[in-house]
Amino acid sequence: MAVIELTTFTVRPDRTAAMLAARPGMVAAFREGRRGFVSAKLVRLDAATWLDVVEWTDDTAWDESKAKGGDDPRVAEFFATIDALVSARRGARYDDEQDGPRPVRTIAYGPHPAQVGELYLPAGAGPFPVVVLLHGGYWTAMFDRRPMTRLADDLVARGYAVWNAGYRRLGDGGGWPATFEDTAAAVDAVAGLDPALDRTRVAVVGHSAGGQLAAWTAHRAALPADAVGAAPAVVPVAAVSLAGVLDLAEADRTRFGTVLADPDAEPPAGAPEPAYPELWPAVAAEVGEGVVNLLLGGHLDAVPKRYATTSPSALEPAGVPVLAVHGEADDIVPPSYSRTYAEHAPDARHLAVEGGHFEVIDPGHDSWRQVLEWLAEVTPR
Repeated sequence: MAVIELTTFTVRPDRTAAMLAARPGMVAAFREGRRGFVSAKLVRLDAATWLDVVEWTDDTAWDESKAKGGDDPRVAEFFATIDALVSARRGARYDDEQDGPRPVRTIAYGPHPAQVGELYLPAGAGPFPVVVLLHGGYWTAMFDRRPMTRLADDLVARGYAVWNAGYRRLGDGGGWPATFEDTAAAVDAVAGLDPALDRTRVAVVGHSAGGQLAAWTAHRAALPADAVGAAPAVVPVAAVSLAGVLDLAEADRTRFGTVLADPDAEPPAGAPEPAYPELWPAVAAEVGEGVVNLLLGGHLDAVPKRYATTSPSALEPAGVPVLAVHGEADDIVPPSYSRTYAEHAPDARHLAVEGGHFEVIDPGHDSWRQVLEWLAEVTPR
């Protein structure tokens, strides 16, 4: 397993030249003396803020490197130019044992460590149709985009470019309006990620909480001018919600997400391990009245306009087709959410499938075959 280290730091403008001059020596020291170091890419976010995207072969390699600190003078020289460390965390991991290194790049679309994604390009010169993937996890920072990598691999093998995007989540700067601002920015970023991408053939696919966000992107062009996410730079040609929370008003009424209040509860069958389990106690302390009010900063009766401009079941159509896929045995997100949405949205189609909440993100499940067939229809080559 490979791991992406995302470190954000600041450098005073008068020290920028010194930092850049010390950078090659630091990278050379890592190559010579840090087990598991693969590559490093420095991204300038603004005049004083930088994002260092470093790939390691495994988690232990990164931990070993952190323990060494500035033991090499070349590393110490680079560290001495840094004004302040903003954050350092793990990004998406991916399994490269079978196929060798993948044609994937980690790209920042904003200054926050969560505002990054992996861009996968298929073989060939393009232009490629694009699928934006949005992960689930109750909109909380306990979960990240790793569970979507199997879908990314399958899509790339079929000739799609894939942008597996992260976003700020509850517990890490997310909630209202940051989660929606980031989702909009991540989709709009497709316009400038790579010239091989065809921005006129962009589909958005999301799972669970990400399914709600994916469906929301399909309605952005119809949002009021003053709404978060209005006036999109990239309008998708289609969206797919996989077991999405498509009725936020009902989810708030039923206090969706209170299951997170017990960190010791047995996880559902097939559920991925939380990426950051250390955040669970803090989340558990806040979800007594459900997670949707945390996402939107209040219950429906307190902030009705936010629900009206984010809940897919309440949004005006924008002419973008949406496929709402839901397992009939889903005991995490009620299948009725997808049915209600499809009944409301004239551009939506409800697809009921066998299985529960996580089968729909298994590329070997029959539901994924049906999604691929539908995508081929709406994103013609």
